[in-house]
Amino acid sequence: MDDDEYDDDEGSEQVGNVLRKALVVIVLIGVIIALGTTIVVRALGLNEGSSSGPVGSDSPAETTKPLPTTALPVPDEDEAEDEPEDQIPPKDAKGGGRLQLSVSPVMARPNERINLTGTYRKADNIGLQVQRFEDGKWRNFGVDATVRVGTYETYVMTGQSGEQRFRMFDPATKRGSNVVLVTID
Repeated sequence: MDDDEYDDDEGSEQVGNVLRKALVVIVLIGVIIALGTTIVVRALGLNEGSSSGPVGSDSPAETTKPLPTTALPVPDEDEAEDEPEDQIPPKDAKGGGRLQLSVSPVMARPNERINLTGTYRKADNIGLQVQRFEDGKWRNFGVDATVRVGTYETYVMTGQSGEQRFRMFDPATKRGSNVVLVTID
């Protein structure tokens, strides 16, 4: 036998041994992951959520709620009574409930982005206007937002320094949100 043939056989044998060892390691890792997942699932009780119970069990099936028939919930009579009279929207209004506004950051530099986010309960596809309090009156700031499934987001930038008061305004219902204060330094 030539030395070259002997070296080739020895090299391919070494490669085969390395591949077998790698395969054993991969299989062991898989077994460890499967075992660990099973232990965690049982410890957290995640396997107990079947709707019909285990096979051969006498436990009754869990009752499930039917899927909703509307995208937005319909207000209950009791819920409407909890709101102050001036906050109850007209029944035929397209926009629904309470208009809430949050601001971030509350302190900013001139012309820095100020994020306005909020909720408009029971409203969808409603156009809102950003308003700023100037000279004793609420004035449109020239920025709009659209409510999508009860939430909205937009931003403003102003170079006017000092304390600035902003709110969101629904022109259809003539309803304004809570007022947020931003200090521009």
